[in-house]
Amino acid sequence: MKMAKSTTTSTSSSQEEYIESLKQIKEVEDKVQVEIESYKKQVDQELRNLNEDLKNSIDTAKKVGKQTVEKSVDDSKSKAHAESDRIIADAKNRSKSISFNLDKPMVKEIMDIIFSDL
Repeated sequence: MKMAKSTTTSTSSSQEEYIESLKQIKEVEDKVQVEIESYKKQVDQELRNLNEDLKNSIDTAKKVGKQTVEKSVDDSKSKAHAESDRIIADAKNRSKSISFNLDKPMVKEIMDIIFSDL
């Protein structure tokens, strides 16, 4: 019977070692799971931060673009206004230098045009 007791003790010891190994494996799995969850939360937060940064960058780019377009339009209006003022001034100067000689045939032609519909 001594042999049976030895086998039982050996089997019991093996079972306890097996159970202890399973407990250690479970502890390691639990620690790894906690680390995975922590890393996942960190990555999720980084993604939210990147998304927020992206939105802010887009908003800033839109504002800068809008300001650039508005400035360009204002500059174009100013240039066009200056150009039209220059053309008008040039036309006024030219009109002063043009002499208009009204002779008899021209007066008759003007009168014909004016009174043609009457």
